[in-house]
Amino acid sequence: MTAISEQEKKGTFWFIQGNIKILIICRLLWSLSTSIVYPYFSFYIAALGGSKQDIGFISSIGILAGLFLYPVGGFLADKSGRVKLIGYSTVLYAFAHIPFVIANDWKTLAVGQFLSQLLLFYLPAMNALSSDSLPPGVRGKGFAIMMAVPQAIRIIAPVIGGWLIGYYQATSGLSEDLALIKAVKLAWTVAFATGLVVAWLRLKYLTETVEEDDAESYTWGDSLTVLKDSYLSVIESIRWMNSSLKTIVVIEMIAAFFVAMSAPFWSLFAKDIVGLTVPQWGNVNFWSGLVALLFALPLGGAVDRWGAKKSVMAGMLVGPIIIFMFQYSTGFWAVTAIITMISLANKIMIPGFSTLIANMIPRERRGRIYSILGERGVQISWGNFWGGGVLLFPPAALGAWVGGQVYAYSPTLVWQITSAALFVCALMIHFMVKEPEKAQI
Repeated sequence: MTAISEQEKKGTFWFIQGNIKILIICRLLWSLSTSIVYPYFSFYIAALGGSKQDIGFISSIGILAGLFLYPVGGFLADKSGRVKLIGYSTVLYAFAHIPFVIANDWKTLAVGQFLSQLLLFYLPAMNALSSDSLPPGVRGKGFAIMMAVPQAIRIIAPVIGGWLIGYYQATSGLSEDLALIKAVKLAWTVAFATGLVVAWLRLKYLTETVEEDDAESYTWGDSLTVLKDSYLSVIESIRWMNSSLKTIVVIEMIAAFFVAMSAPFWSLFAKDIVGLTVPQWGNVNFWSGLVALLFALPLGGAVDRWGAKKSVMAGMLVGPIIIFMFQYSTGFWAVTAIITMISLANKIMIPGFSTLIANMIPRERRGRIYSILGERGVQISWGNFWGGGVLLFPPAALGAWVGGQVYAYSPTLVWQITSAALFVCALMIHFMVKEPEKAQI
């Protein structure tokens, strides 16, 4: 009898303990605060005077900011440990929300977006900690639950955000844009306070997975050495990768460009072209999130039963078709159906990618490899571009900028281009990526 089968006698969710439990709790708190406001970020930029090109620019520089310190985060995660890096960096990340609270023009939002994404360099460490803390046989289910539980809050939060904006617009006596600005600033203030609580929880309760004897100690005097070694480790890590991992990197870079090109404009298309109101966009996120939540665990379990690659292919083949259909949306329920189907595609595709990547990478290399390619693989985003990896940031930043230009020229062209590109990525996965014979612990 295997160790996992013995553990399963304790219950279906026996692995939700220790680090996994704390990480889920922290994601719950973050999801409650940030998902109130993020679905309306493009509206916030526009209300502060930003054009469609400015929306693309802000998304672009935010993505580009991650390029600078991600290798440092991955390097330190492997060399000196995960937990302190995660905790103290979360404090800095929380303070990066202040420009969103005090902004009086879209340029201040650009500064805030740059700083907040710059200080997310601890994500490779957190991704490595998650993989370290999940046994190989339940990684599909584990990654799915780590997505699904915060999703339970995330489906409610946009409705709260839409209600808050609608309340201020109806009762404040201000114009719609000024009322939206006031409501969103309140939501960002809550997000800032929540970030400090999350940082405290991570520092107090997370357990280090890098052995103390293997950890190296660095001081501020070592900063230049760490910076140099971090970037050199990117080259060394790429050389270490096998052909399947290198193919995944190329696929992620292609997808990053085109997903980032379209991500900020889903809400604008729904509002300006389809005719949805801001609260209705919140309801779209609610219904799509609710359906995705109900199917998250079964789809995550399917990853462990079918295999990671088949699960990835299921999402990657369905996704392009749905994206192409979005340009023909005619009302609230059509938009809701499309966003729901994308949510379901993500729910099987992301755990599949996370499992596939984790199974390929030994523990002592995870921080550095995750700093290059992230751990989610391809994710279809309809708000901000969510993805992390030093090789993904340049194409994603360029894609976000190009998206602003393309959307201003033709709103429908964005969806046509993105769907075609993701279909090519699906073909690359099918023909060029192989699952490892034995999963790394």
